[in-house]
Amino acid sequence: MVDNPYKIAGNILSASLESDYNFRSVDLYGSSVRGKEDSLCSEFHLENESGTGDIAMYQIFPGMELVYNDMHMEYCNKALSPRFGLIEINYCREGRCECAFGEYSYCYMASGNLSICSLQGKSHTSSFPTSHYHGITVIINLAQITDEMKRILELLSIDLTRISKFTEKQDFYMVRASENVRHIFSELYTVQNHIKSSYIRIKILELLLILSETDFDADKKKCVYFSKEQRDCVLKIHDFVVEHITEHYTIEELAEQFKISPTAMKNCFRGIYGVPIYTYCRTYRLQIAEKLLREGQLSVAEIAAKIGYINPNKFTSAFRTEYGMTPTEYRKKKTQESLNG
Repeated sequence: MVDNPYKIAGNILSASLESDYNFRSVDLYGSSVRGKEDSLCSEFHLENESGTGDIAMYQIFPGMELVYNDMHMEYCNKALSPRFGLIEINYCREGRCECAFGEYSYCYMASGNLSICSLQGKSHTSSFPTSHYHGITVIINLAQITDEMKRILELLSIDLTRISKFTEKQDFYMVRASENVRHIFSELYTVQNHIKSSYIRIKILELLLILSETDFDADKKKCVYFSKEQRDCVLKIHDFVVEHITEHYTIEELAEQFKISPTAMKNCFRGIYGVPIYTYCRTYRLQIAEKLLREGQLSVAEIAAKIGYINPNKFTSAFRTEYGMTPTEYRKKKTQESLNG
């Protein structure tokens, strides 16, 4: 006799609210986590020398948790030990996330990327090169999936075993999320609070069903990995150009100074920060200018000189391209907003 699926589902929901697991996915975020835990949603604040972050964690089913990540920090953990029997699904909504497995493999998620990885076998670190990352993480602890949950998944044609076997074969898998997957995660950001916990369960089951039918080998995005030597060198180059932001260096000058090939430097910098080095430096200069314009203490010409523009007209043109108005118009706008506010 087939068990009543409604009864099974009820038992699963009760178990997910009452369970007391030895492992919690919040442990993956390191020791700087502070917050309060709740049966439906637990909220945590992270803070270290690199910045701050906030996470909201939902226990979906036994062995499954979903986490909303809002990070404005460079990292939230450092080389955590391997975790066996865990599958981590990540969706990057904004920003960039460095995925480091072991000591020598680095790759980077961008907006719209979906990744699936196994946390077993290698230590890992979660870092955010631009100190900005918004995304959703789904943690599946295979050892904690109950028999009743397995039967529900089977009824829904969700095959966790297939996903698990793929992660055993390949530690890290990244793909440009399909329209269906992007829609799922988009809805998870717009759902009303009073139905959120139930809605999350429905959408994650939908996600797992799609992943169960995914041809991983066909859809796989070729991950570009960078060596530790390349990554560390480019981080030094980044710190150097930021510290000397008023100066203008050629690719060849930087490559020679830091003993790296121009091609490797360009590829690795873009891989880490998402844009070419010249674009990054221009944006960084204009962000400084925007801050100085709001402070209102320097003239436009003084600000242009302060961030390395010899010609104020070129500064005005670059600022208009970035912000949609001239520096003078921007200052007037912010001054008026301040008076009205």
